[in-house]
Amino acid sequence: MTPEFSEYQPLPLIPADFPRVTEQGAVGGAVTKFIARNIDGKYVVGDTHSEHRERYVACCSLVSDLIAYCKKKQAQDAAWTPSALHKRVTEGLKNSPELGLTSAELRWVMHELCTAMHWQISEGDRA
Repeated sequence: MTPEFSEYQPLPLIPADFPRVTEQGAVGGAVTKFIARNIDGKYVVGDTHSEHRERYVACCSLVSDLIAYCKKKQAQDAAWTPSALHKRVTEGLKNSPELGLTSAELRWVMHELCTAMHWQISEGDRA
């Protein structure tokens, strides 16, 4: 998308409401278990800070692209209401497994898009 449409940029600090990956698998059995990775001699459950930052920057880039897309659609045809665009974008993201978005990241992206576009979307229409 063309950058002139959006000035949405990642913040220096990751916002507290940006979701973290906490579970990356499951192990069956009666005894409580957890899945961890050994990184530089430490066991890590979920994502590392750098992985979390990478996901945040990728989601911010996606929000920026979506802002440009939505503005372009609204400029082409005034019949594209915020509600219709919200629904189309949400379905598009849900049907794009190559993005690797978690459901929590999808909700965050759509919340950021709604905020940036000044959309008032009812809770029933949200992702």
